Amino acid sequence: MLSRPELESALWQGGMGEHAAGLARMARYSIMLAPGPIDETNMPLGSSRLGGEPDLPVDFDWPMRPAFEAQDNWTGPIPGRLLLGPSHWLHRLLGTEKWKQASQAWQRARDAERSIRNRDWPLSFVAQIDFAELHAVHALDGFPSSGRLLLFCDPFDWPWGEKADQARTRAIYTEQPLERLQRRRAPPEFAEPEARQVMPRGFVFKPRLLRPAAWLMPPPLRSCALDDLRAERPGAWKQDGPAFSAYRQFWDDLHARHPDIFAEQGQMIHQVGGSAFSIQEPVERETARLTADASATAEDWQLVLQISSDVDAGMEWGDTGRLYLSARKQDLAARRFDQCWMLMQCY
Repeated sequence: MLSRPELESALWQGGMGEHAAGLARMARYSIMLAPGPIDETNMPLGSSRLGGEPDLPVDFDWPMRPAFEAQDNWTGPIPGRLLLGPSHWLHRLLGTEKWKQASQAWQRARDAERSIRNRDWPLSFVAQIDFAELHAVHALDGFPSSGRLLLFCDPFDWPWGEKADQARTRAIYTEQPLERLQRRRAPPEFAEPEARQVMPRGFVFKPRLLRPAAWLMPPPLRSCALDDLRAERPGAWKQDGPAFSAYRQFWDDLHARHPDIFAEQGQMIHQVGGSAFSIQEPVERETARLTADASATAEDWQLVLQISSDVDAGMEWGDTGRLYLSARKQDLAARRFDQCWMLMQCY
């Protein structure tokens, strides 16, 4: 973990020149979660991890999402080009066996989707965070020093961030001691034929231990802080300007030096606290906008947990996207994790 003067020096050496001091002042501490190898057997009870089976208090029910409202079910032709290639029209015209098989497969997929969406359905277990484990590495302002956060989400109907999407995710905070936790098996619904039809890779993610490491991070490339710098000095910080180009290279080099934390190209970043590594609009600003609270600003919101796609673990949020769980700062201080807001961004 670098100190602020060390970070300033690293930014200077990375080509940021006169901007190094300002970027170092804007840096924020976060806990980066380095993923370990996929391991089905060595998962200590209550440990910070991705996927697998959650460790829930014995009296907690598995989180569910409610049935969807009436769906506008697909009634048009199957997407022939997608299933049969450029000659799909010929197969359809001649009523070939390939066309019949494709039509039947398409109908089975649609029926399976309707079956799952039109009833209550369990949410998939995404991650478990042991705050005591994180606190031993570094104390984050506003965050608990003990207790555990468990995140569940729908991996099929993604939570893009609208109010209605919040039913597709659940954040559970518990201060129950370790002896009151129980490793919970996945719900039987995940083994149903309809589940295998809509999610061939499964509703249960493969487990990885998460190793916490404290980092002092300058503003990510798509962050509110960097937008403020662009507003102050638009010439230097425009997309192809010298400062922005040098800063993007700084991050590229950082990713390459620490693939265990960022992956080689910064595509897999798991994190608690700090500023979100947004893919599109700055997450804190988008969250404030989506909550439809006229008085809310990006400054009112704190990133709680960021989870990236992990294809090897069977976890993919859109096109290699990320989940961002945020809380109003007063809710975080009061440990009201049930008031968190979830949104997803992808490429």
